[in-house]
Amino acid sequence: MIIINFISGRDMGGPKQSFILYAKLFKKLNYDCINIVRSGAKLENALKNEGLNVKGISYFRTLKEPFKTFSIKKIKKIFIPINADIIFIHKQIDIELVREALGDKAKIIGVIHGFNAKNIEGADALIAVSNSVKEFLIKKGFKKPIYVVPNMIQNNTIPKEKEFSKPIVLGAMGIFRRKKGFHTLLKALYILKNRGINFKMKIAGKGQLFLYLQYLRLKYNLINEVEFVGWIESDKREEFFDSLDVFVLPSRTESFGMVVVEAMGRKKIVVATNCEGPSEIIKNGINGFLVEKQNPNAMADMLEKIILNKIDLNNITSNAYKNAIENYEVQSLMNRLNDIIKDVLYNQNPL
Repeated sequence: MIIINFISGRDMGGPKQSFILYAKLFKKLNYDCINIVRSGAKLENALKNEGLNVKGISYFRTLKEPFKTFSIKKIKKIFIPINADIIFIHKQIDIELVREALGDKAKIIGVIHGFNAKNIEGADALIAVSNSVKEFLIKKGFKKPIYVVPNMIQNNTIPKEKEFSKPIVLGAMGIFRRKKGFHTLLKALYILKNRGINFKMKIAGKGQLFLYLQYLRLKYNLINEVEFVGWIESDKREEFFDSLDVFVLPSRTESFGMVVVEAMGRKKIVVATNCEGPSEIIKNGINGFLVEKQNPNAMADMLEKIILNKIDLNNITSNAYKNAIENYEVQSLMNRLNDIIKDVLYNQNPL
């Protein structure tokens, strides 16, 4: 069986991290997989460094003419000779482009990473990264099979338990967009500081709100407490999480929350907002903590309890690690994805 694993875009955000793990999983399943990415994208070298089969493609990622016709021609040139049985597509606009380019020559599975129902009708089936995303797609009227496969993680080293640092080291990671809630996080840290609580915070990421967040860091007098450490590449993510004591996700909305699972997989205390994805991952008080979203006081209260040992933390990190490995590690999802491939190819009943 021949599989094409396809993603466009040039950054290295969450969907790209997931894409790499899909590629590794297909290799583990002994499928002949060709990974197709935008030429010149960082992802191209990342896949090559992993010893994975990769091709680059240059085209316009748009449905507007005359660019659409040009892009379809480019896709045909790369895709048709491969003669794939099934194509996994991780960016929704590409579903329509590939369907028009190939017609019914291959089955298409769209991997849906967020609350977006555009350009999905050309897919034979969808994979949603959470039950919340699946419910959203059903409400939007998609009638074909929808499966749930969460974003995956893969530990390269075994994490170690460690005592909290003095002062405690908090961390966060993500794209700097409004919905990610980093402005709420900085307000919560301002509240903590005014309560006389010592801490350090490492914020990893990049995005359009970077200068605004720098302004808030100045406004809230957090220069000595908060450090922006830039984007963390794939091979440095474990090192980043291992440097923390507590990981914080302050999002207003989150279709999954891959960083939550990554932190849990490194045996970290996780504090996340009670929004869609994290609420499916975290059992509050069992393997992490959930707080009200867009509420800096609630976040500050929870962090204070953790830092000052006012809340029972026994077994939290071990439960978090168990949850991450049993439910989100690549190896644990191999059979699930293999069953979906067979289900879509041979028109069996949806799982």
